[in-house]
Amino acid sequence: MVRKALKIAMIFSLIISLALSGGYSTISGQKPHIKAAAAAVVIEGAAALPLGGSLIKPYQTIGSDVPLRAQVIVITDGKTKVCMGSCDISLFNRDFLDEVGREVEAKYDIPFNNIMLGATNNHSAPVQINWSDTTADQTYNIAIKKAIMEAIGQANEKLNNAGEMDCFFALGDATIGQNSRLVMDDSSILWVPTIYKFGYHRPTGPYDPQLPVLAFKDKQGKLETIIFNHSTQNIDSPVDRVISPSFYGKAAQKIEKELGGTAIFLIGAYGSSNVFDDFPNSEREFRVEQGIKKAYAKTEKRDIHRLVSVKKEFEYKCRTFNEDEQQKAVSDYCNRWLRESTFWHADPEQIIQSFKKKRDLISPLQGKTQKTWIQVILVGDIAFVGVPGGLFGELGMEIKRMSPFRYTYVVGLANDFIGYLPDDEAFNLGGYQTWAHVAFSERGTGEAIVNEAVRILNDLYQDY
Repeated sequence: MVRKALKIAMIFSLIISLALSGGYSTISGQKPHIKAAAAAVVIEGAAALPLGGSLIKPYQTIGSDVPLRAQVIVITDGKTKVCMGSCDISLFNRDFLDEVGREVEAKYDIPFNNIMLGATNNHSAPVQINWSDTTADQTYNIAIKKAIMEAIGQANEKLNNAGEMDCFFALGDATIGQNSRLVMDDSSILWVPTIYKFGYHRPTGPYDPQLPVLAFKDKQGKLETIIFNHSTQNIDSPVDRVISPSFYGKAAQKIEKELGGTAIFLIGAYGSSNVFDDFPNSEREFRVEQGIKKAYAKTEKRDIHRLVSVKKEFEYKCRTFNEDEQQKAVSDYCNRWLRESTFWHADPEQIIQSFKKKRDLISPLQGKTQKTWIQVILVGDIAFVGVPGGLFGELGMEIKRMSPFRYTYVVGLANDFIGYLPDDEAFNLGGYQTWAHVAFSERGTGEAIVNEAVRILNDLYQDY
């Protein structure tokens, strides 16, 4: 009787162990057959448009050096299908991506809640118009939407004809970027990177150098796609005024030529990180390429026992602000420091007035409740956490620290853009990323996003 009880207990313990490690499919002999397919489509007409990313007005450009694209991957285990991807543009708002997601669901049978799309924070893309502005010329937005739909369509078609794939993963890093919110000699917080040489004391927070690489290959070893994630602003030097996917996007397209497949960049928690402007674009690209290649060379095969997506609506409030205090903070900084910038050659008053106009636009929303998305896509034991803005590095690293999944990575600008998302200490220090015209949500929103993301991750882990 005792032996029988011990045997039952051992069997029960084994079952629990297998469940916790995702092993139900193994014990039943039904290991999922993973298939993946990726595609990239050029955004038509972008090269002929004025360059955005300016504080005051669009730049006239000298054309394009590398095309802007929409790039996506579709993954299935035979039961669940998920889609992740990015566009080489600055940002997306929810209304645009919700519309795209509903059309993708209807046309390609990928559930809306299983789609994570975002931007790459590319500041060398043309000016975007608000999708909800029915009086504006939406030609560029329509071209972006067309590229996304075609990329997903191509990937979905390839998936239908694809064989089983193997997944490979490694965690690397890249020697590009740093915490760019430096304390200056006058106790202000650095904004324009070129002026760091005029005297600073220390960074105000951490910087996340991690560069995870996820790859899918067919059974013959041919690379289908390589996905990488990193957490620095995707901004080229202002010297090169050309339409471009900036250094991350250019590195991705170079990697494709060397390794094959489709390379997809997903930006991380970039809100407090940057690359200083006197860092040449060619060197930025090189460092990203080297980081990807080194990580790719170390990738190891991983079994995917589970493929799942959770997409939850998240409520936040638009911040309230004192206009006089905001005007003074902007004016004091711009009048002191912008004249020192090597590349910007900016008239402080023009920028001060530009920021005021932006505050005027958001002022009617003060204190109002809005809704956005938080999403987690789990590929085996690798978690991608989609957040709707420029999360500060401190908060992105907190999600990683608190996640029950060892391999957890933040995807910024996912499904929406609600501005910079600073941590509480950043608000105390002030600086550009905390000013009302770029940090729309109330103080504490960043921490609330962290808590909700971790709650989703914990729920998924308990079901693992």
